[in-house]
Amino acid sequence: MPRRYTLRMETRALGAVQIMNGLIYCALGFLCFALFISEEDRKQTGHIPVVVTLIYIFWSAPFFISSGSTSVHVQKHPTKYKLISSLVMNILCTCFSIIGMIIFIIACFTYHPDANEYIWTHLAGSMLLQYLLFCTITEVICTCIIIRWIVAALCNPEYSEKRHKPIFKKENKPLYTY
Repeated sequence: MPRRYTLRMETRALGAVQIMNGLIYCALGFLCFALFISEEDRKQTGHIPVVVTLIYIFWSAPFFISSGSTSVHVQKHPTKYKLISSLVMNILCTCFSIIGMIIFIIACFTYHPDANEYIWTHLAGSMLLQYLLFCTITEVICTCIIIRWIVAALCNPEYSEKRHKPIFKKENKPLYTY
């Protein structure tokens, strides 16, 4: 029995937000790499988990992009298989985003310059970590909304109109039976 799943039109927009978020992650990751690894005097920046932060950025960006792609694609052609695969990808992205929020909160609190003078790289490093935290929070919000919409679409499938034809009573009012 063919079923038709309806998914909100805004799912495509939130999928695009996820794709852009993944691309922003890549760009900010390269900036973090250039700033934290290539910086000459790393001892003045305090203790910051640079390796963990960079590994998270470059491992999570492909998940964000692929999750956004599946969200865009499932909105165009919603089938049960595509809905479930998009649901799984969004759940994985939510898990990665929550881990990332923890990593970036720790990184923001542990990043403190020990120098008494103004150095632009310290301010830039702090701003990069805050932007990454903001992007991670945005990703959590987007994935949670999409998960909610996909679950609602899976729980309320609509029967195809081709399958069920109206049955007329004596008053010529259609009566649909399922």
